[in-house]
Amino acid sequence: MNVFVYGTLLVPKIWDAVTHCPDLDSEAAELTGYAKYRVRGADYPGIVEADSDSIVSGRIFLKVPDAAVRRLDAYEDSFYERLPLTVRLTDGTKLEADAYCVPVEKAAAILGKELWTLDWFEDHALDSFWTSAFGR
Repeated sequence: MNVFVYGTLLVPKIWDAVTHCPDLDSEAAELTGYAKYRVRGADYPGIVEADSDSIVSGRIFLKVPDAAVRRLDAYEDSFYERLPLTVRLTDGTKLEADAYCVPVEKAAAILGKELWTLDWFEDHALDSFWTSAFGR
């Protein structure tokens, strides 16, 4: 299975700690028709369906083993739904990948209005997130 990631799992040490698969092939990818917001009261994001011109940047990890997918399912909060979506690589190729999404009907209660960026996370929240999630 291919998996599209767009948030904390873009940080290599977090991907490695969760999946135990540091050497999987991956490529930069985009998901059209979704937007990425910070989860209320948290330092991580959620994506939700949005205008057709909205784009979420991330990475697609290819051929993720079933055991790693189970670890990803356990890592992600229970409000996410893992959905099969079509992402676009930088060369225009389209691939199917599962992504963890916030259901539209729950988005107002779960997501704030603040956009989430990897730069912000790495600069302001990575260290505390790492300690709270992994205790090291």
